[in-house]
Amino acid sequence: MSKSKSNFIDKLLGSQTQVEFSDEEENLLNLIHERGGRCNIKDLSHLMDQSAAGIVDLAQQVCDKGVRIWKEDGVLYLSGTTIECLPEHVVIKENKIRIGILADTMLGSKYQQLTGLYSAFQIAEHEGVDVMFHVGVSAGKPTPSKQEEFFLSTAAKQIDYIVANYPKSDKFKTKFVSGFHDMQWKKDNLNILAEVCSRRDDLAYRGDIQSDVSIRRGQAKDKKWPMLKVVYHGGDTSPYSKSYPVQGLVENLIQDVDDLVGEKTPDVVVVAGQGVYLDLSGGKVRNLYAVPGMRLISPSILRRKNRAVAPSIGFVIVTVTFEKDGTFAVKAKCYPLKGIKNDYREKFSKNQEFLRGLNSDERKVLKLLEESPKSSGELEQAINKSPETIDSIIFELQSKGFIISEMNASKNFKLNSVFKKKFNVPPINFDDYFFETVREGDISDTHIGSNSELVPIQEEAFEIFSKRGITVVNHGGDVSNGSPKHDEHFKGEVREFRASPLIFDIIRLLPSRKGIQICMIAGDHDRWFLDTVGLDLIAHVAQARPDINYLGIQDGERRSKRIITLLKHFNWGTGYARSYKPQQVIEDSILKEIEKEPARFRGKVVVILSGGGHVYCSMLYKGVIFILLPCLQSRTGFINGLGKISDVGFLIHSITYSKDGTLTRFGTEYFDRTAKALAFLRKRKNLHRNVKKSRARGYKPRTVKAKRSVKKSKK
Repeated sequence: MSKSKSNFIDKLLGSQTQVEFSDEEENLLNLIHERGGRCNIKDLSHLMDQSAAGIVDLAQQVCDKGVRIWKEDGVLYLSGTTIECLPEHVVIKENKIRIGILADTMLGSKYQQLTGLYSAFQIAEHEGVDVMFHVGVSAGKPTPSKQEEFFLSTAAKQIDYIVANYPKSDKFKTKFVSGFHDMQWKKDNLNILAEVCSRRDDLAYRGDIQSDVSIRRGQAKDKKWPMLKVVYHGGDTSPYSKSYPVQGLVENLIQDVDDLVGEKTPDVVVVAGQGVYLDLSGGKVRNLYAVPGMRLISPSILRRKNRAVAPSIGFVIVTVTFEKDGTFAVKAKCYPLKGIKNDYREKFSKNQEFLRGLNSDERKVLKLLEESPKSSGELEQAINKSPETIDSIIFELQSKGFIISEMNASKNFKLNSVFKKKFNVPPINFDDYFFETVREGDISDTHIGSNSELVPIQEEAFEIFSKRGITVVNHGGDVSNGSPKHDEHFKGEVREFRASPLIFDIIRLLPSRKGIQICMIAGDHDRWFLDTVGLDLIAHVAQARPDINYLGIQDGERRSKRIITLLKHFNWGTGYARSYKPQQVIEDSILKEIEKEPARFRGKVVVILSGGGHVYCSMLYKGVIFILLPCLQSRTGFINGLGKISDVGFLIHSITYSKDGTLTRFGTEYFDRTAKALAFLRKRKNLHRNVKKSRARGYKPRTVKAKRSVKKSKK
């Protein structure tokens, strides 16, 4: 290599200055660098007049001299370059594939949850996962303000730790995608995840920030196969409303209308980086999910001036099922996990290797110091021993290798912790863990009495509920369109607004099926009669329909074993960020109730079903399930005036809890019928237009003839 090495090669070498490259090796590096740090092997073969195998061998020689070059999908990447892998084609033989998604484990941080990660792998194997994607793995590069949050602060230590401790499955392969924190090492020309994957056969590297997967069943090329996009979008500075960045990401995926009409958008998008579980399906992307993280909230996030959100802990499994006619259906389920404080630390009091040779008093003191620093007086009271005995116990523990120091300011004894080098997570008893599953149907805002009512879709919903074995259907209010509070009857939007006929219409039109109970509340439209003339419309309906359990006006509660279901109907609409109002309701109302009445909620799963918004969004936030229910009403003049379109459809939600009442699995199946509702609306408008035309053609000639006959008779 020439004496005047390129500056970029010096940077790649770092502290290694005494390295000589051949002319071919230097030429290879220059060619890749000139093309933005990545170059196709075929192009390099042509430019350097060598075989593809020769180019790969040459790249390996460069790697052996200290400059990392990564090979992915026939492309060579220089270390520190953002790697964008080509879409991966996954061919499945059966009619179903289950894909696990993990995110934000922050391995190397004091707030990591590696025990939870091992539990996630056990659950994934039990649930039959075929492949696992992990987006955002390492803790990243510490800044001066975050140094204390790390127990491993160098790339080399994080790599060794992940290689040694990352769980391994014999049933599926795990694919890494670099997230926000992993990318911080790129400033030092380090690709930390690619290095980890090169040392573990069960791990594969799938690029930076995003990865696309085409799921194929068979080899036919003329079919529309589902495309899955796994993407990292977020970081430590994500906004309070967790759906806002996810919705914004989808907007950015669509360049113009051709992307929608030409089916260029992915069928499934899973977003990491927001730290909560969200299901925002039914929009521009048919199946849109956000996945929770796998870490506790850190002090640097708590110090932020704007509102911070503690990340939920868990992971997601997306299931794609192919039907016989070639179509496919997508379902997602969230598996929440419990956080463990100081999970990275070695628990001396629970490790028999450390306890061997300690007497009972020494074990007690060790356990107390593990919890927090203690003064001599606190230790004396805790184990009922004299100061001299406490000093003797501390001395014995120190002599046996435990590092215990006395803090000068507080005079407390502090046990210096060491991080775990082995994670032995006990197997999960799945009979107790997935103890019972409850599945219920959900509808809302049927607006019976309006010209935009969708009785055929209501019937379809109950038919599906019946076939699926659903025994309880929740109705989120606005069963009727109510009285004409806003003069809708003058605008041609109301079919029936009189109280008695409307009651009979609801009794007749609201579907019923044998074995299904409808639990409902009244919405703001239903209560308009109550506000004006004192008539509770839905109470009269419930008296005539024994299958209806009426829970109240805009608010109702139902308890079933380990589940508390709260039905709400709020008067507010929804802004752009769909999760904003649900987050506020959980924090400003539900969590306060739980704080004031803990016994009422202990060992219970809390579910909020909210009508009135006419949009769909389900989320798991701070341990509470919140579902914004779609409507069963087509477009109205009011919605048109807002420049919006409602989400039309119905749901089946599924909740699984453990023997002690802990939520262990949650998912919703959203039956999007927005397109069907728009088709009904067009058909209704065309029918109305044709009736007007036929009336115009039919009545006008007869009127003219009648006038002429009168004139003739007078003559």
